[in-house]
Amino acid sequence: MSKPAAHASPLRIGVVYLGCCIGAGYLSGQELFQFFGSHGAWCIPALLVSTLCIFAVGALILSLAVDTGETRMDRIVVWFDCKPLRAAVAAFEVVFLFMIYTLCVSAFGSFLAQALGLSPVWGELAFCLICAVLSLFGVRGLVRFFSCLVPPLVAVTVIIAVFGICTSEGIHFSSVEVGGLISGVWGFDALTYAVFTRFCALPVLVPLAGAVRNARVARRGTLIGATCIGGLALVIILAIATVPAVTKEAFPMLALALQKSSLAGVVYGVLLAVGIFSAGLSSQSAMNEYFMQRFSKKKRFLLPVTALISITAFALGLFGFQELIGVLYPVFGYIGFLPMGLLLVHAFLFYRKKKKKT
Repeated sequence: MSKPAAHASPLRIGVVYLGCCIGAGYLSGQELFQFFGSHGAWCIPALLVSTLCIFAVGALILSLAVDTGETRMDRIVVWFDCKPLRAAVAAFEVVFLFMIYTLCVSAFGSFLAQALGLSPVWGELAFCLICAVLSLFGVRGLVRFFSCLVPPLVAVTVIIAVFGICTSEGIHFSSVEVGGLISGVWGFDALTYAVFTRFCALPVLVPLAGAVRNARVARRGTLIGATCIGGLALVIILAIATVPAVTKEAFPMLALALQKSSLAGVVYGVLLAVGIFSAGLSSQSAMNEYFMQRFSKKKRFLLPVTALISITAFALGLFGFQELIGVLYPVFGYIGFLPMGLLLVHAFLFYRKKKKKT
């Protein structure tokens, strides 16, 4: 087995950590508003608690993977020999990928509806067809190309948010009932969001451990990543709070950009659309690869599987982007408490045993 070409620096780890967590829901401001902004002035302590948890759990995951030398996600969560439980963790990850894909389908439909006034159905149908076709031919290079556009998307988001804050007449915090399955209790919602985002990062952080020098570097890297995640979220939430009316839109930050400048709205809209496609293609490709490894190596097997995934996602996407965030994010956050609990137990037992030996 060949060694990694170079060790991952704390900055690289932080960038990877940030990349795991930002998506259409995050950069659009919709998920941040529902989990934090809807709590009014309590959004600040809620975001602080969530950011601290994001750092603590991320540092624990990566440090544990580095110290144990384990780079497989299911074995970090289920360290003891229990094949059914490991299979359940893997199945949950596939369902999680499907949820991300469904949100992308719905997000693109809502994006075209908000930007061009088209029916969401046409946007969702176009998204499913394009992703399905591209995923059959392999999109690894295309996804890597799309991932290069994440930094400018983040930069444009920060510029628009800061400009909105500086040119506003004030920040207005007000509690709002968002519905769905979000509890409405700021402390619990903060923890749920932290657990959900950690599960987004788990499949990436654990394999990354093979390129991390030691646990100290891992902790520094996750601190950088968590700080960026929390800081960017704070800027977005404050920007949205300057114009509370934009929270009625599926993409609050897009609405804010269009209010400030048509050019800013167009640039941000294009980058956001590319980000949605990037996440959707990544999820579709990961599901295809999993089913190929699990059930059949033949490529013709992909056609019915891809069609089934696309049809199901299209049907679920019709419920609406905002509604799906309010239901799917909390559900996976609540379920995610179980693997997070197993991780904590694993870390406790491993480090207690290590301490006794030393």
